[in-house]
Formats: sequence, structure tokens, C-alpha cells
Amino acid sequence: MSNLLKGLSLKGLKRQWRKRFGVLPLRTSLDGLSEWFDSPLGQLLVDKERDCLDGELGDLFGYHLLQLSVARQLDLTQASRISHRFALYPQVTQNPIVTGVADFTHLPLPPNTVDLVILHHALDFSQKPHQVLRESAGVLISQGHLVVVGFNPWSLLGLWRWLTRFFSDAPQWRHQSLRLGRVLDWLAVLDFEPVAVRQGFYCPPTHKSGVTKYLQWMERWGKRLCLPWGGFYVIVARKDSVAMTPIKPQWQAYRGLRGWGVTKILGKATRDKEPQMHNTSKK
Repeated sequence: MSNLLKGLSLKGLKRQWRKRFGVLPLRTSLDGLSEWFDSPLGQLLVDKERDCLDGELGDLFGYHLLQLSVARQLDLTQASRISHRFALYPQVTQNPIVTGVADFTHLPLPPNTVDLVILHHALDFSQKPHQVLRESAGVLISQGHLVVVGFNPWSLLGLWRWLTRFFSDAPQWRHQSLRLGRVLDWLAVLDFEPVAVRQGFYCPPTHKSGVTKYLQWMERWGKRLCLPWGGFYVIVARKDSVAMTPIKPQWQAYRGLRGWGVTKILGKATRDKEPQMHNTSKK
């Protein structure tokens, strides 16, 4: 009886913890996230992320590029040489790059049709990040590329998030704690090979221009030494699964097996309209 009560109490505590600090449903947090990415701190973060993305997108080619971002106003594809660039978003928006409304966990696209997919914090703010990653991998062609932008929990920005969410229930602080190594493990399970990994935003999370300008040395040395505690990471991974092409079986070359009644297939079976009767009587 005591064990049962302990189990119920633990479940209750976990439920209360998820309700207060867990990731919110994406449709209910999109407005708050878009406003935060428009704030001075959010814009500073996006500028750092765009610098990393622009350095990678210029070397990735193809015909179709898909962006999945939690901020409705962003277009992170401008540095790409791919001509057809489009985005999907869970709500109707005026962003010209958004061409359709879709749930990130159920993408309305045929498999093996997109050359490049950008996930801009789509894993961080999803209650089902595994499903989002599987859907993105499914629409990619073989040898296509997946670019993942995520928050690094082991950083000054990650520490600020842990402290702030105890005093604020804003959606931007209630995201998944996805370590870089954890995301790389997920990608390996889906047959992705990491091509490049970059990090940025080594400064403390402040938007004051004077402080940011004074602390630029942290950003320069962090990138130069490839330190592992940047506020965000950018993963470029290539899908190495080989596309399967169905081959029509060569039935004419079938020799058959010993002991079976059919030893050779000559062609399609035909049936005469009227059976022919043979007279076996002797004259």
C-alpha cells in the first residue's frame, strides 16, 4: 500500500512539473515565440544564427529547400543557391516564404522529394521531437541535407533559461533540453552523417549594445577555439540511405527447382475457346 501511494505521489509530482515547466503545445506558443524572436535579445540570437547558416547554405545544392521554423516572420534561406525555397508553418502568416499550413509532426509532402530541410528550433519547442526529425528525414532525398538549429543547454544562455523559467512561464523558456550529442545520436539512427557542426552566441544573454560590444572577444575566441558551450548549435547532416529502385523480375530466365512440377515458365497461360477432341479410335 505504501509503495502504491509513493508511485501515485511521484506520478502526481511529474505531472505537476510538466504542467509548470514542460514544453507547451506548439500551436499555443507560436505567438509568444514569434514576439520573442522579434525582441532585441531574440534578434541578436537570430543574427548570430544567420551568420552560421549563411556560411553553410552556400555549399549545399539541389532543387527544393524547406524551412521549418517556430518564428513566423523569419526567412533563413536567402544565402542558399537553391531556386525553389519555401516554408511550412502551423498557422496562417503573411510571410511570403510560407506556402502552406502544416503540423511539423505530419508533413504533407511526398517522401524523397526535398533536397534540403532547415529545422530552426523546431525540435526544441516540439513535444514530439523524434517525430519531427523522422518526418523531416522522410521527405529528404537520398544524399539530401538536414540543417538543425537548436539551443545548447550547456551554455550561458542555457543557464539563463534554467533560472528564468522558475520566475516566468513564457514559452521561450519552456523548451526541450537537447544536447548536441543527443541530437547527433538521433541522426545516426536515421542514417545521417554529420558534415559540419558549428556553435555561436558565447556571450551572456543580454541585448544592451554596450555590453554586447564589450564582450565580443568571448564570441571571437569561442568560435576560434570551437568551444562547446555556445548558446546554440548548427548541425549539417547528410542522409546516407540509398534509394531503392524496384526491378522487374526476369521470369523468362527462371529455371525452376528440382522436385517441383514446374520446371520452366514459357509465357502467359492461354485458354482455347473450345476444347479440341482427339479421336483415338482405330480405323
